[in-house]
Amino acid sequence: MSDRAKQVLQSQYLAALAMLKQAILKCPPAAWDNPQDKDRFWFVAYHTLYYAHRYLKAQDKGYARWEKRGHSQQGMPFSKEEILERLAIVERDVTEQISLMDLDGESGYTRFLANKLELQLYNIRHIQQHTGELYERLGAYNIKLNWASQRHNLKPSLAQSGRWRQDAALPKEKKK
Repeated sequence: MSDRAKQVLQSQYLAALAMLKQAILKCPPAAWDNPQDKDRFWFVAYHTLYYAHRYLKAQDKGYARWEKRGHSQQGMPFSKEEILERLAIVERDVTEQISLMDLDGESGYTRFLANKLELQLYNIRHIQQHTGELYERLGAYNIKLNWASQRHNLKPSLAQSGRWRQDAALPKEKKK
């Protein structure tokens, strides 16, 4: 698979993650752990990032667990800061792992998907599906969110170090 295809994959992953980050940052406290939601906002964000991290591994072996504590501890939702830490890990995974992947190689998940490329497209769709769900929830709070189309300009050295501003990957606000 060409380097250009890998760059496009990275760009679309980072754009999807920028949209998820925007939803997390703009989520009001009332929506973060709303007992009326079957799956709480924080849990949907956690679930999305957990699988993004898992499916972003270039090698089928060596999946590193990243929980400091289990997600299912009753009465203990993850904070925004904890979820954003995990999001930064996934952003680093994107910049580090995609370039190492053999996208024509086996997916590593025998139950489904033809190869690593299809697994990555599946993973991006999974991120977007849950991000869309969170955007819809935030609409009930009259929160305006933006679309991110690409993220080619994120410098890998900054992404790997985690030294960019928390809002640097967010889409620019449109002037009305």
